[in-house]
Formats: sequence, C-alpha cells, structure tokens
Amino acid sequence: MKHKTQRIVNRLLFACGILLPSIIIGGTLMLRHTELGQSWLRGQWVEDLSRVTGSDIEIGHIHFIHPGKYALENVSIRDRESGRFICQANQVEVIETDLITQLNIHTLQIPDTTPIIWMNWWNDHVLAIAQQHQLDIKVERTLLDDIRLNTQLNLTAKLELSEAVSKLTINWGEQKHPLALQVIREHQYPSTSTLLLQTNGNPLSLEPLQQTLPMTVDLGKQATFDGQFISKYQTGSFTSDVDFAADGIIHNVELHKILQQDDRAGIDGLATLEIHRAVCSDNQWIRIAGVITGEQGTIARDWLPQLASKLQLRWLGDLRNEEFIPYEALHCEFTWDPKGFTMRGETEGAYIGTILRHKNGPILGDQPDSVIHSASFNEALQR
Repeated sequence: MKHKTQRIVNRLLFACGILLPSIIIGGTLMLRHTELGQSWLRGQWVEDLSRVTGSDIEIGHIHFIHPGKYALENVSIRDRESGRFICQANQVEVIETDLITQLNIHTLQIPDTTPIIWMNWWNDHVLAIAQQHQLDIKVERTLLDDIRLNTQLNLTAKLELSEAVSKLTINWGEQKHPLALQVIREHQYPSTSTLLLQTNGNPLSLEPLQQTLPMTVDLGKQATFDGQFISKYQTGSFTSDVDFAADGIIHNVELHKILQQDDRAGIDGLATLEIHRAVCSDNQWIRIAGVITGEQGTIARDWLPQLASKLQLRWLGDLRNEEFIPYEALHCEFTWDPKGFTMRGETEGAYIGTILRHKNGPILGDQPDSVIHSASFNEALQR
C-alpha cells in the first residue's frame, strides 16, 4: 500500500511539475502559430509599438523564437497626424533583456518624401522616447526610394537614447572622411532639437537642405554645399524659433536666381559663394558675410545704371550696343547686419575694387566707404 501511494504521488508530481507545464508551453507555442494566436500576438505588439512611437504600426507576421526573442515581418510605420508613410522593414529581429532592447533590421526602406516630414516624425515620435534601458538599433541595409544606400553610400547609423537626451548620428559616403549628420534632442521642456552637418570636403546637394534653413533660399538645382552648419529649433518645424549658423562653400550658384530684373534674368552665369559666417537667432538674421566669385556670363546692359545706383557702385558707362554684355570675372566680398551691408571688389592685382569686369576692363566697381542701408539685398534692388 505504501509503494502504491508513493507511485501515485510520483505520478502527480510528474504531471504537475513536468507534464502539465510542457502541455501548456507546447499549447502556447502551437497557439502562436495559429491564425487566432497570430491575431492576438500582432494586436499586442501593434498596440505597444503604436503607443511608444505615437505612430500607426502594421505588422504582417510575428515569429516567436524563444522568450525575449521575436522576429517581426513586414513592419510599416505611418505618421499618425499626417498619415504619411514613414518607413518599412521586411524583417526586424527583437531581442529583449532587462538591460537592453536590440533591434536588428534586415532591410529598411524609406520612401521618397521631403526631409522635413521624415525628420519631424523622427523628432516627435522616436527621439522623444525616454528609455530606462539602452536601445540598440542595427540596420543591415537601407533603401531610399528603391536605391540601396549601404552599397552606394556606405551608410552607418548610431542611435543613443536616454531620459534627458537622444542622439542620432549618421555617416555616409565612400570617402576617407564621410559626410556626418547628427540630430540631438533634449527632452526637458521646452523640447529643442539640434541638427549638425559636416560634409568633410564632400559637396552635398543644397536642395534637400532647404527646409532646414530659417527661410527659403533658392540658388538653383545645381547648387551644392560643402562645409558645416548647425540648426537649433523647436520640435515640429525647422522654421520655429530657429537658431542657425553656417560656414562653408556653395558651388554652382545660378546668378539669375539671386539677381532678377522685372521678373527676368538681369545676369546669367554660375558662381561660387563662400560663406565666412551666417548667423540667425529667433528667425532673425544677425550677420551674413562671404565672397561670391564667378566666370563667364552675361549681364543686361540696360540694367547696369539701375544696379549701380541702388547698390552704390561705380560703373563704366556705355560699353557697347549689345543687349547683353559678356563678362569674364565676378568678385564681390560682402557683409550684412541689421544696420546694412557693404560690398567690396577685388582686393589685389590690376583691378583692385572691381566687382564685375570683361576682357577689356571693369564694368562695375565698389565705393569703399559706402554702406547700403537696407534690410536685404533684394529690398535694395526693389526700392
């Protein structure tokens, strides 16, 4: 009787300690692979991720590998406010521990959208997340509108999140010193974000950077920027209480975009704009200084007297009877602040003081003591 009782107790212990948990675990694993189980699992992940990122999340399928490790397939994210598609990943491996959450993204696809929409979503919904533990994100390859970035631009990215500050650092390019972009967000109210760009000698198209500037500056589709700038702004808009500073060179500036005469080009040609300092605070320009140089272009003959008068320049007078006069050298050093701006011509050589000249001599020259009292260059031309 004693042995029979012992056998019953052993069977009960086996059933409670091994058999029952195995059945429960096995049943749970099987349930996760059923349509009902997948629906429940997706619902939990979608709810959690949507709440954390403040965005609309869709997940195609979830693979439960073992406790703390999952594989998410066909994950897409949309901005909740605008409904715009932000990004999509074909597979995301999630590894969770008490100290770190690691996301290994196989392929990340970013659509052809404007930088400001993507960056505003990133600042509002990702960098704003204050994590108690470390979040490590690794991206195997990135597609930008179906263009593979990791093979063409050697893209690397690092994301650091903390309660006080979030930081995103991106390097790309095949050069020894690649382009570098860093976005820093301070979570303390009022939340501010700082964008730092360093091209390290690699010209970058100016067009994608337009929306990071305090105001619209159209210098032509060919314009490229090489240098560094910093833009500090409140989250939600690049043009909200912007503090901005830049130092660098803009190549392939289309002069007719800057200088126009009655809605038509007064001058034609490409130039290089070297920015010594451009500073903006609270959406107000504080100081702009630089040098603009160019070669081989044309200027409207009937515009010269008006241009010389409004910008307080010296000009040669009647040059020839052609409607457009060819020039071969442009050199203008300028400084602007709220008091006005000054313009200076060449500082050395046979044509000191010359701003614009053709092969036979000067067309326009500076007046060294003149200060143009105007809020902007275009305002001076339109008076």
